[in-house]
Amino acid sequence: MINKEKQKLMNVWDKVATRFGKIGPNYWQRFGNRLVELSSINKGKKILDIGVGRGASLFSAINKIGKEGYAVGIDASEVMVSETHKDIEKQKIDNAKVIKMNAQTLEFDDNFFDNVICGFGIGYLLYSDSKLTEILRVLKKDGQVGFSIWAIQEDQKWLTKIVNKYLHIDSSNQNNKSGIPKFDTAKDVRKILENTGLRNIKVYKENADVIYTTKEQWWEEMWSNAVRAVFEAVEELGDDKFKEFKVEVFNGLEMYKNIDGLHFNMPVIYAFGEK
Repeated sequence: MINKEKQKLMNVWDKVATRFGKIGPNYWQRFGNRLVELSSINKGKKILDIGVGRGASLFSAINKIGKEGYAVGIDASEVMVSETHKDIEKQKIDNAKVIKMNAQTLEFDDNFFDNVICGFGIGYLLYSDSKLTEILRVLKKDGQVGFSIWAIQEDQKWLTKIVNKYLHIDSSNQNNKSGIPKFDTAKDVRKILENTGLRNIKVYKENADVIYTTKEQWWEEMWSNAVRAVFEAVEELGDDKFKEFKVEVFNGLEMYKNIDGLHFNMPVIYAFGEK
């Protein structure tokens, strides 16, 4: 049975699916391309993309594997799967498909894929009962797994502080009590992959300058990704509180203002290992 938190998360992804990656700077595409670029994916390979979303990594992988390869994308969000399926059909791609599937129970044979990639979903996997075991099961011997992971987002801490104030969240109690290892530094990620038994581990951390043209564009893009769930929680406090919250957030955005827009450094960790 799906617990309430997971259901809430799936509902958010269903809500944002149609506009996900379509508003403002498409950093999802940029990071998806980079994940594939750094991976060992090449012509003729059979690949699995876990948490496919709107295909930020998938379409880049399809280009790399060519007609001889085959790509499968899975996602827990039915709307994400439906929208990405439409994109595949529009582009007349016949060697790829997307399926609604839970990454904890992958419905594929053992040693099936040459590459498994997962963009920004390692947290969901590590918090699941199966951790990374299902990925390793479906990955061929000498096959490669690749993750993109958010590094510490210094340029988001001001927003977290404002949200915590409105939702009465005590940040001092947000320490890791779940027993899940930290995974927001290159060192943490390397350790996780090593403990999983992977070989030839490669971990890269890269900074990325992401530019929004206006505050309104930033605000709209937040409503089109997982931050929406947080904004909705504040919205439930009532109109007055929400207006007050928005004013405070817009004031906070001032510190990122430049001549050509709002600049945020959004560092990403890319990590790879072989079975």
